[in-house]
Amino acid sequence: MKSLRTVWCHTIGCDKNLVDSEALLGRFRDLGVAITAKPEAADIWILNTCGFITAARDDSLATLAELAAVKGQQRLLAVVGCWSQEHGEEIRRRFPDVDVVAGVGQFDEIVSACTQARDAPATLATAPQLAHYPGLSTRHLLTPNHVAFVKISEGCNCSCTYCRIPMIRGPLRSRPVVEIVGEVQSLVAGGVQEIQLVSQNTSDFGRDRGEDVLALVRELNTVDGLRWIRLLYLHPGLIRSETLLQLLRFDKVVPYLDLPVQHASSRLLRAMKRPGDPEVSADFLLGLRQERPELILRSTVLLGFPGEREEDVEMLADFLARVEFDHLGTYRYSPEEGTAAEALPERVPDEVVADREALILDLQAEISLRRQVERLGEQHELVVDRVVPPSEERQLLESLAAGVWPQKRERNGLSKVSKGRSAVAIGRSRHFGYDLDGVVALTAGKLLPGHRVTVRFAGATAFDVWAVLTGSTSPSAGPAN
Repeated sequence: MKSLRTVWCHTIGCDKNLVDSEALLGRFRDLGVAITAKPEAADIWILNTCGFITAARDDSLATLAELAAVKGQQRLLAVVGCWSQEHGEEIRRRFPDVDVVAGVGQFDEIVSACTQARDAPATLATAPQLAHYPGLSTRHLLTPNHVAFVKISEGCNCSCTYCRIPMIRGPLRSRPVVEIVGEVQSLVAGGVQEIQLVSQNTSDFGRDRGEDVLALVRELNTVDGLRWIRLLYLHPGLIRSETLLQLLRFDKVVPYLDLPVQHASSRLLRAMKRPGDPEVSADFLLGLRQERPELILRSTVLLGFPGEREEDVEMLADFLARVEFDHLGTYRYSPEEGTAAEALPERVPDEVVADREALILDLQAEISLRRQVERLGEQHELVVDRVVPPSEERQLLESLAAGVWPQKRERNGLSKVSKGRSAVAIGRSRHFGYDLDGVVALTAGKLLPGHRVTVRFAGATAFDVWAVLTGSTSPSAGPAN
């Protein structure tokens, strides 16, 4: 095969998987291999898969089938990540044209297999706990240049009965604080202003090393040039409110916490092996809000766990109505091979799960809209993530036009953008995590990605905000990748 000099990567799944893709691309770049966003321009294709639930595996399988069908003989195809970690032999059997099959964290081995001459396909997957995750400091960002996800640990020590992550990713392995700080300093030197800390369980960070998340954030808060630190995947049953309040006192920590609760039925939480009592959890979350009224709370809930009944969903709805999360994600239970929940009776029919999810999402939309409307008229700092023609955000603009507008005349700016008279800037205030929640949109004017401006919130839906520029513009974050 000819020398391979251009690589394209497609990522399926979570932000932690995205970091792995970035690290892998960084290793390719260090060897002089060009990186492209256009698959047709690449002679190395990387598919980074997800194996968390059935829907993710189905997505990985469908994408692989599409790529394998058009790959051709002069292009190399590597399948990596969570799905291939456990199903490498199946992938090899079903897709003989796949050249490299690897698991999680095998960056150096994957790059070597993709760039060196081979007489036969390579299967590299090994035990996940053996992966050392090199290359995170020299990764190629797939996010806008001013924001980055930072993976602070790998694996998980929890034993949630529905989850296969410990089987796929192995036990908790926290990265040293000094290593993470060095990575963030490198990212900031390249233009990053905001980091979002991710892991399987951020509350557990450092327990295996005699460190903790408080010590990590204390050091990150000293990094010159860093503006925002956002904390994601905090396990509410494994961290004290006093610790969270301490974290929120650091001036670079955004008053925004992601705390996945999963459910609000004590019976189901016990079956899931999730610590915490719903009543205590509600008091915990409301106590945080009482101390920090500006705090944004995000969570995730699981619908359709075996044995879930209507009264359990009513408990969840009551819990959500009481706590009033700003943002809520939902997902449906998937029976996972090897998990304790797989053997549980009382499986909930798919159509019932779908109805319950719709009910919860409708309730949350009412809550989110109410909280968004309360902020209309306020001024907030905004960072621009991208500037695009209005045709690329037609659905967003139409949704905002039908939203809540206390001052109807302020909708004129949106109308002009919608008619194609101006580009639209898509950004976020502190209320929105990157690639997690909604966005704040406004007339672009001279704004560029990475610019920070002061805006006034003028119109809102349950998910997004239209804003009006009121303050000066700070410089952009530097050159793009």
